[in-house]
Amino acid sequence: MNRSKRLLAVYAHPDDEAFTAGGTSAAITERGGQITLICATRGEAGEISDPAIATTQSLGSVREAELRSAMRSLGVSDIRFLDFRDSGMRGTPDNDHPLAFANADERQVVGQLIDVMREVRPDFVVTFGEDGIYGHPDHVKAHRVATAAVAGYTDELNSDGPALYFNAVPRVRIIEDMAKRTTGPYVNMTPEELAKLGTPEDQITTRLDVSAQLDRKMAALLAYRTQFGTSGPLSDLPADTRRDLLSTEQFRLEVNPEPGSDPLLDYLGMSGTE
Repeated sequence: MNRSKRLLAVYAHPDDEAFTAGGTSAAITERGGQITLICATRGEAGEISDPAIATTQSLGSVREAELRSAMRSLGVSDIRFLDFRDSGMRGTPDNDHPLAFANADERQVVGQLIDVMREVRPDFVVTFGEDGIYGHPDHVKAHRVATAAVAGYTDELNSDGPALYFNAVPRVRIIEDMAKRTTGPYVNMTPEELAKLGTPEDQITTRLDVSAQLDRKMAALLAYRTQFGTSGPLSDLPADTRRDLLSTEQFRLEVNPEPGSDPLLDYLGMSGTE
């Protein structure tokens, strides 16, 4: 089996990639695969867990350093920024910044992504689904440009292109579990807003058990000190619940050049989880 297949990951902010596909990335690099990470912004509008770590002025450069540290834990060295600004959460003043990723010309960004695809020739592309996990405008923009770039690159090849996977969080988990937490992006959402998020169970095609990679995934997440502080991600949850949530990564296989198979699952030789 070819162990040098390539994954292209397209995300919006430092830490997006570790939460959504950190275990998958670790599994790929363990098998000799290559990963290129594209990060649209440096997360300049994110929270700061401890004022001793960063200021609003330095946050972007600090989060870039955190990302590079996190990716060393996962074996990822090819990291590329699109150099847009974090657009902030929906409805905040950061949405209106002229350099905000949400305001970027989509054709320009799609062209940038296609250029990278020509270079690295990915076998798999992973990015957010339409909901952006919790509706963040930069997450939704990453979904749109990555999806369009895969289509454009595939048309250009005049043959099969990469398999395209969208991150998936079960809709029922958002409504029945995540929305009940005391912290996080779902806390103040209305039932109507929550009903639009998440992926219906019957649309989730790929469930990866990444418990064997959990230590590396946690090391990556804990590198993001500005976002999580000393208590770490999901620290308000019981340890067993936290481990269960982080040990499974779920996707929707949207574009499949190998009908009847699951290219990523087959490459990794990993069992799915129910």
